[in-house]
Amino acid sequence: MRCVLAPALLGLALSGCNSGGASVFGSGSESAGSSSGLSDLWEKVKSLGVETGKTYEMPAVGIMADAFLTDTNARRVNLDAVPQLVMQRQGNDIPRFDRAIDGLIEPTRKEVATVPPAELAKVTPLDAAHMIYAGPIVVAMQPRKGWEVNAMRPMALPPEMDTPFFRRNRPRSNYDEQLHVRYMEMLAISAIYTNTVFGLIDKELGTSRLADPDAARRQVLVAFQSISADTLKAALTDATGQVVGGDFTTDLTGSGNIHFTHTPAGDFVADPRGLTWTKAGGIWFGDGRINGQAVNLRLASTASLSQRQAQSGTQGTNADAKVEGSGNIGPGR
Repeated sequence: MRCVLAPALLGLALSGCNSGGASVFGSGSESAGSSSGLSDLWEKVKSLGVETGKTYEMPAVGIMADAFLTDTNARRVNLDAVPQLVMQRQGNDIPRFDRAIDGLIEPTRKEVATVPPAELAKVTPLDAAHMIYAGPIVVAMQPRKGWEVNAMRPMALPPEMDTPFFRRNRPRSNYDEQLHVRYMEMLAISAIYTNTVFGLIDKELGTSRLADPDAARRQVLVAFQSISADTLKAALTDATGQVVGGDFTTDLTGSGNIHFTHTPAGDFVADPRGLTWTKAGGIWFGDGRINGQAVNLRLASTASLSQRQAQSGTQGTNADAKVEGSGNIGPGR
């Protein structure tokens, strides 16, 4: 992970006359000029970056989600990596989500140990355990469109088609009921866990004003790293306890989004905004809310100073040159 000399002015004029013969008179002038100036954009950007007179507010959920998704991309990890890893069968069963997550920590720790600490620090402030415990957050905040598994149960044959011929030639269903349930468990657990973790991060950040979105994203990851791995493990276990053993109802009305209800945890929708968790008659997590409340982060600037510095060296150069002349030739006197 995860800065002119102006060309010399040159003027030349020549004139001459020859008495007693044909008169030759001519005049000419040549000029060239150049000017350049350094844009004052840097001073404007600098003053914007250190301005203390204004405070901007941005939804904390959006900035926190962006921090984790950006960190995941910086580590060159596919956003679908966690679902693909935890949805694999081991023997006849798919492990429970929290157990599958915990099982990824040691392999990741061994892999991270091969990277020089200085190089790793350039990419991410997270250690191996926190990289893995960031996984459910990525699952919760990843944009989605439609089911990733076949959620339709095999339809019973109509009586008129329940014949040996149709039974023999009917395509076999690839529906996996356990995969379907584990997938919904993963999404619900991730939403509940992320809500808890975002609440802890918000508490760590406090009410101090951050410089800009880049600074806010960095502080989000630093605050997450400061939460102990044991606390994150406990949050994941607690979220799992609220989901495992309940009853799921899948919405297959063709809305184009993932939608299911869990009793007693609540209603869950996964769409391009990420996961939204509704309970007790209101949105509890997602759509800008943490623990049912709209939470904003206070920023000194909505522009990112580090991104604008690249534009500070703009130069403007104007140059013009012209040659003029006139002359006449007359008979001798």
